Amino acid sequence: MKKLLNLALIAAAIAAPLASQAAPAKKAAHAKKAAPMKKATAAATAATAAQQPARAQGVWIDVRSPEEFNEGHLQGAVNVPHEQIASQIARISPDKNAPVNLYCRSGRRAEVALQELKKLGYTNVTNHGGYQDLLNKGVK
Repeated sequence: MKKLLNLALIAAAIAAPLASQAAPAKKAAHAKKAAPMKKATAAATAATAAQQPARAQGVWIDVRSPEEFNEGHLQGAVNVPHEQIASQIARISPDKNAPVNLYCRSGRRAEVALQELKKLGYTNVTNHGGYQDLLNKGVK
């Protein structure tokens, strides 16, 4: 019985260091496998970001009616119907050189608003056309 116990202790003494060395080897092997996956995921994320159009800086103004705006609008956009743009713009964008981005359903009302803003001295105004066109381009 004593021999069996001594044999078990010797086996345990030999096996313990071997087991502890095997664990880091497994971790290292896993890390080597995980590294390319992390790189691939980062590359895929960068590729997806590159495919999405960059959203113009500045304030975004939806010049459609409140009803149209409530049906859907770009994230962060402010609703100012085109016929109210002259009376509301100073509150929204007091800096006449700051970027102002306009859109509506088709681009027609945004163009009317753009011309009005130019008359008021705004210098950095862009008509981005229709809401659905912006969504189709990936602008959110």
